[in-house]
Amino acid sequence: MPKSKVTDFASLELEISRLEKRKRMLENELEYRVDYFKENYKSMAMNTVMPGLHKSGVFGTVGKFAQLAWQSTGSKNVLKSVAMTALEFIAVRFGIKLFNKVTHRRKKKKAEPSND
Repeated sequence: MPKSKVTDFASLELEISRLEKRKRMLENELEYRVDYFKENYKSMAMNTVMPGLHKSGVFGTVGKFAQLAWQSTGSKNVLKSVAMTALEFIAVRFGIKLFNKVTHRRKKKKAEPSND
């Protein structure tokens, strides 16, 4: 049903009904797309990281190795440890730079002669 001007209560009810049907259709389409993404995100991620790899015979081996590594709790712990170490390093470096900047400003303010 094409969009039409709402002029009375009956046409308002028809328009509400049309919009509810459209809403349900869009919800179903969104649900389908989310399900598709859930099923295919691993292959999409692999294709993003290493494009064209799925066309070579290496993909099966690399995929199995990556899946094995991801399922291993030891490798997950190592990855988490590396990520935390990197974040701590960045935070410390940023904190030191920020601290030096603040102390440098204070020293500079104290060194300036006051105009009183």
